[in-house]
Amino acid sequence: MIEHYPRSIDTLFPTTVMRYDLTNHPHYSRMLDVVNKTKTEWHAIMKNSESTYNEGTPNRWLDKLGLAEFKSTLQDCINDYCETYGLPKLVIGNSWMNRVGKDGAVKAHRHEVSVLSGAFYPIADKGSTPLIFKNPLQVYKMYEYAAQETFYNAAMMETPCEQGTLVLFPSWLEHYTNDNTTDNRVTVSFNTMYAPK
Repeated sequence: MIEHYPRSIDTLFPTTVMRYDLTNHPHYSRMLDVVNKTKTEWHAIMKNSESTYNEGTPNRWLDKLGLAEFKSTLQDCINDYCETYGLPKLVIGNSWMNRVGKDGAVKAHRHEVSVLSGAFYPIADKGSTPLIFKNPLQVYKMYEYAAQETFYNAAMMETPCEQGTLVLFPSWLEHYTNDNTTDNRVTVSFNTMYAPK
């Protein structure tokens, strides 16, 4: 019987996604005020949703007046991720805001020219569609198929969209959402770059 034989499991090449609860941030109300006053418009990567992201101009949404303290906390979380993962210092580059309402969705994409990306949810109605990450190893599987889905073979993994939560993930990790079923799901997103030496 198998239980007579000791075993160990090595999970090789893990993909690190970290979550931070920022609901008690002292400047959360300022973030909400800026979010509520921000105008958004159509963007090609989104369905029935809007964004501040503009392909032709620098996107520096987090540099808006009054968000310096909140941006500093986001940077602290990035520093924590880098220390845990073993990355050199990264700093926030471009940033933008998305609004996803009922039946809205974000198409599958990854963030080019970035090391680490973030999604902060200042507003997320309970039950908002989760952020879905695609398994980057799927393309290398040639003949394997799963008899049952497990943590080890899943083609995708979800992370809940919860108000006040920051999610940090590698920028190369493809992600998307399914259609949203709630009225209000707002994401403040950002990319990073290596800190100047």
